[in-house]
Amino acid sequence: MLLRFRATNFASIRDEQELSMIALDDHAELATSALPLSKDRALPAAGIFGSNASGKSNLIKAMDFGRATVIESHQRWLPEDPIPRWPFRLDTESRNAPSEFVFEFVHDGVRYEYGFSLNDTVILEEWLFSWPKGRRLVLFERTGMEISFGSSLTGHKAAIAELVRENSLFLSAAAANNQAQLRSVAAWFGRWRQVTTGPPHRAPYEPVDEQTMSLLRFADIGVIGTAMREPPPGVNWPVNRDGKGARRLELIHRAQTASGGETLPWTWESSGTQVWFRLSRLAISCLNDGRILAIDDLGSDLHPLLTAQLVGLFQDRRTNPHGAQLIFTGHDVNLLGRHVEYRMRRDQVWLTAKDGDGATKVYPLTEYGRVRDGVDDVEGRYLQGRYGAVPFFDRSLLEDLLQEPVSDGA
Repeated sequence: MLLRFRATNFASIRDEQELSMIALDDHAELATSALPLSKDRALPAAGIFGSNASGKSNLIKAMDFGRATVIESHQRWLPEDPIPRWPFRLDTESRNAPSEFVFEFVHDGVRYEYGFSLNDTVILEEWLFSWPKGRRLVLFERTGMEISFGSSLTGHKAAIAELVRENSLFLSAAAANNQAQLRSVAAWFGRWRQVTTGPPHRAPYEPVDEQTMSLLRFADIGVIGTAMREPPPGVNWPVNRDGKGARRLELIHRAQTASGGETLPWTWESSGTQVWFRLSRLAISCLNDGRILAIDDLGSDLHPLLTAQLVGLFQDRRTNPHGAQLIFTGHDVNLLGRHVEYRMRRDQVWLTAKDGDGATKVYPLTEYGRVRDGVDDVEGRYLQGRYGAVPFFDRSLLEDLLQEPVSDGA
């Protein structure tokens, strides 16, 4: 479970910003997860709302960059290559200032804090703390190329420290070199699934499991089954390195035919159907294994009630018994209202806005302490700008468009 994430100097995020998954209210009806040796509980979902270009996606991208750096920096980044970070570019100081990423999470029943800072060429700092019995223990701390180890870190480590480069993380090197204790911690970063909804995707080439098929039928989009199709005569579909891809999956739709169904080419499927298919498979995988699913722009291709049902898979204890979490950005304010089955509670709602310098501010709806779940019209108040994070329209800029055209005879 993710507990908190903090990022500094990444994309439009200049100053440190935090997203917290710690419940502030008692949610007996939600699939919250108890934290070890604590009265706190982790939320199953969080939604990030804000106007276009306010930095919602950049918060998701910052999480992904931090996660990918753990997984890839030791084995995939070349020693002579610059670090592919994305600092804030709208002032001269931030371009050369460090970027920092911090994750607080629970893995295998232990609470951890892992973080690092870097610039364009080197890792500046890196640390890993744990709370196995309620008291903080230092596993390792790094400043530049100097790495110190706590007594709680067992197994081989000094030899791995010799393999670490200036532009790679020690945790990444430890995982790649089979340091058992740290490999387990690094594995948590591989438990994320991240997706951006958008244009139609390539036709799938793997059969559909029964759980995903149930969600396709549940969505009321006319799908009653699936079929694997061979390529048309004279067409050679590309094959993946694992040998998959020689066949393509097509959806069977309810039809007035002898069989009662008819397949359609994948390119004929609506964008909503394609997105729901993709998200259904990812959601099932995360729910079954207790993973984190991060979705950028949830709801852009789905009906609001269907978006709420996807959120509900994570909110409901019956469908989320393993502590899976959903983090998403979007504009579907119906999720804030009182009229959907699975709405977002006030401590699950985060807002983004840019200040006068173009820097993103991330803040929780709970900053507005009078918000009452299920009572106040959160959706309406948000659209009215009561909580910020909505666009401001300067209508004076439209004057040129509103002027009456001059006739040719004038």
